[in-house]
Amino acid sequence: MDSETINFTETFPQSMQEALKASLKVFWRLGVHRTSIDDVCRQSGVSYHFLNENFESKEHLYRTAVMWYLDQYGRQLLSEFALHSNPTEALRGALYECIGLFCNKQCEHAKLLSYALAAVNNSDRILISELLSLRRKVYATILMKLNSNKTHLKDTADIPVLARFYITTLRGLASQAADGIPSDELYRVADLSLELLEAYRK
Repeated sequence: MDSETINFTETFPQSMQEALKASLKVFWRLGVHRTSIDDVCRQSGVSYHFLNENFESKEHLYRTAVMWYLDQYGRQLLSEFALHSNPTEALRGALYECIGLFCNKQCEHAKLLSYALAAVNNSDRILISELLSLRRKVYATILMKLNSNKTHLKDTADIPVLARFYITTLRGLASQAADGIPSDELYRVADLSLELLEAYRK
């Protein structure tokens, strides 16, 4: 199985998605380097035969699981940009989606994000690499949305800097939600950040 070329939503059956989700929880709870395939099997309930049949190594399983997880999160986040032609509403939708996902304690994304943020360190190169890839994708989407509305912005608007500001805001909201900051406070932060964009509207 080549994790670099998979279209996760269309290709993976539900059983595989559940196995990847369960594996990630174990990796991020115990620490990637301290976790063996046997640990994953024991604590997740996924059979050794299933993992051995589908993955070449622990690293292959982990990379595929991380790519699958971030693909799911990215799809939900980026869908907001397609729903709105107005850049302010598109960004509001993405910011609110981020808050809604990660402040919902019953949501698997919220639980997994908490593990992910705790797991990010210099030794977890796979997670860092995939997070950076997603960050570039979201940044490019924000940049495209702002550029497509360039005629509605003042000449003083620095579009790349604005895009960088909002990708940083998204990261901050996810991190704050994982730290347990109440959603109503985070919605106010999101609304306050949008005042900057509105200040550059003609």
